[in-house]
Amino acid sequence: MLKVELKEGTSVFTSGGEEVGKINRFVLDPTTNEVTHIVVQKGWLFTEVKVVPFDRVRTATEDRVILNEDIGDYNQLPPFEERHYVQIEQDSNAQASGHDPAYRSARAYYWYPPHGYLGYPAYGLGYPYWQPTTVQQNIPADTVPLQEGVDIISSDDEHVGDVERLLVDPDSNRATHFVISQGLLFKDRKLIPASWIRSADEDKVHLIVSSDLLERLPAYKD
Repeated sequence: MLKVELKEGTSVFTSGGEEVGKINRFVLDPTTNEVTHIVVQKGWLFTEVKVVPFDRVRTATEDRVILNEDIGDYNQLPPFEERHYVQIEQDSNAQASGHDPAYRSARAYYWYPPHGYLGYPAYGLGYPYWQPTTVQQNIPADTVPLQEGVDIISSDDEHVGDVERLLVDPDSNRATHFVISQGLLFKDRKLIPASWIRSADEDKVHLIVSSDLLERLPAYKD
């Protein structure tokens, strides 16, 4: 295999030919340019989104990604995101009254209008108070989940294009280049070395080169 292409929307298959979803994003360590995982989404309305270690990818092209036989039970792979309830400090009045601390994990109901509010009857409908949650992404620390369309920003702070796909060295699992696209209707595509990345987050990739240099790059053709 000469190259690995990662592109959002590419179908992902097990070694036995079962389609398990489509690439939703790819996980990059911006300090080393190593691709650590791909994120695979199945379904549109009721989605299942799994994190797949990149070393479990056997082949990857623009049209098809095939996983290794040693992937194991695909359904047992971790989800990309997990939601956890945020622990709320126990109310001092509840402590004094001996309420079970487990109430902190239950949905509470508030009364509307407030009881005794002037001008309103002392009855109304309760509405739920949803306990705050936090979202945990099951990817390594200091890595970034990148999606198609992420902004590319030059060193002179110009938006020079959007991420279209990623080219990866299959021997090292390191990204070698980004393919970026410019324009809305007639897209001009450029090939950007991954070594030009200064920093990256989920919304933007910042480069160490100026927009003038990027403009002089030839158009990229597959």
